[in-house]
Amino acid sequence: MMRADPAVLRAAAADAQRLAAELPLLADEVVAGARAAAAGCPGFATGAALIAVADAWRGRLASVGGEFGQTAAVLNETADNDEGADHATAVAFDAAAR
Repeated sequence: MMRADPAVLRAAAADAQRLAAELPLLADEVVAGARAAAAGCPGFATGAALIAVADAWRGRLASVGGEFGQTAAVLNETADNDEGADHATAVAFDAAAR
């Protein structure tokens, strides 16, 4: 039998939400670092390549951050559903015992 623990689900959701918030900031740091490095390479194609790669990473990290946000929402919803089912079952058993 599988048992969902709402507290564990909510803790995982909080971690996923934290990652969702941190990834865009990390992406900005990556781009800022790439731009700084590119500025140190004036006239070289390497500078433009660094910026292009960093911009690609920014998009990917933003996408992954969104996916973590969606995961957090689903984990919270699952915790709510489990608690709701437990409550409904308890009410049904209590009514049957009367």
